[in-house]
Amino acid sequence: MYMYVCIHRLLVTDVMIQGFNVKKRNGGVVRVKWWNLTKENVVKLVGKIKSEASWKLTGDADEIWDGKAQCIRRSAREVVGVSKGGGGRRREAWWWNEGVREKVRDKHKA
Repeated sequence: MYMYVCIHRLLVTDVMIQGFNVKKRNGGVVRVKWWNLTKENVVKLVGKIKSEASWKLTGDADEIWDGKAQCIRRSAREVVGVSKGGGGRRREAWWWNEGVREKVRDKHKA
């Protein structure tokens, strides 16, 4: 015959919680603002790419491709800018009319 004895003891502690840092969520993927590519920006981008890129065709095809792509991306970030990312919470809200917006506001308040 087995006999189990459980003894419960009360544990009392004093806890002092000081300020803590809340981690901010990442805003999302940072993207190049290609929609800002106007005529003036196209001229600036082409000039920047021509001045920065090395147009020598030496080495492996993958290395050449990567070098050109990095140059174009870097130049585009500088000329047209980048987005902060995020903002995808209400992605398809652009087509809502005022009636739909009011209903959604009422729903959020409730």
